[in-house]
Amino acid sequence: MSFMQALGETGLASRFRLLIYDNSPSRSSVPDAMPLPSSYIHDPANGGLTAAYDAALRLAEKEGHEWLLLLDQDAVINASYLKELGRRLFELAGNRQCAVLAPRLLAENEIISPARVLWGGRLLPVDKTLSGIAPWEIVALNSGALLRVAAVRELGGFNPEFWLDYLDHWIFNRLHHAGYLVYVMDAELQHALSVRNMAEMPTARYENILLAEGRFYQCCKSPFENLIYGLRLLVRGFRMLVLPGRRRFFRPVLAHLARHLRLKRPALAKRSEK
Repeated sequence: MSFMQALGETGLASRFRLLIYDNSPSRSSVPDAMPLPSSYIHDPANGGLTAAYDAALRLAEKEGHEWLLLLDQDAVINASYLKELGRRLFELAGNRQCAVLAPRLLAENEIISPARVLWGGRLLPVDKTLSGIAPWEIVALNSGALLRVAAVRELGGFNPEFWLDYLDHWIFNRLHHAGYLVYVMDAELQHALSVRNMAEMPTARYENILLAEGRFYQCCKSPFENLIYGLRLLVRGFRMLVLPGRRRFFRPVLAHLARHLRLKRPALAKRSEK
């Protein structure tokens, strides 16, 4: 609804084509009248983000679109964001090396995305002083990111190994290593982030995040970075013991650490670069 309202305020509906991908158990009702070309796909099997994004990628390629805008249901779109997208695309028209435009995402007025990837895999959210092409490796949440279709296809599409969690980490890591750049926008969007409320998170949900996180490190990071990741997991596990409402995550973190140390580095990185 916020996307439709922003389109109405900016008059940019003619520049978009909308795909609504619904992975809920029951089919949802969609308004008959849309201010832009649109289609609806119901996937009760719930193939996760990868299935939805790949469907959109194929549609973009079929219809000859250069860019793919990813929007989750919990992001709030505003007119200033859409206006800046239009301006930046005009400015970057000749820069084929720029593969992503990423807005700042805020949760409770705190910037949570994009973030600079530091040594050892630590993340540092950008501040308000950064605007334009990032001079270092960047990772951003999927929602609100505008991706160059040709660059994503060069990676082979969206990796099904990361069907829900860490798909954003994987895509930004692979784009960075392929030599592509990220443009950090001035626009800010409000976004709900589930991991910020761990007191209400089911243990099984956090275990799935850990599995995806470990898979990402195994396939995309060096052996030394995996060693640092193991040390950080150990520290995280003991922090869970003292943080309110998180003691139940202590055992899953240690179990994941033990499992991670036994794993061999798979050939997933080579597969993603085909």
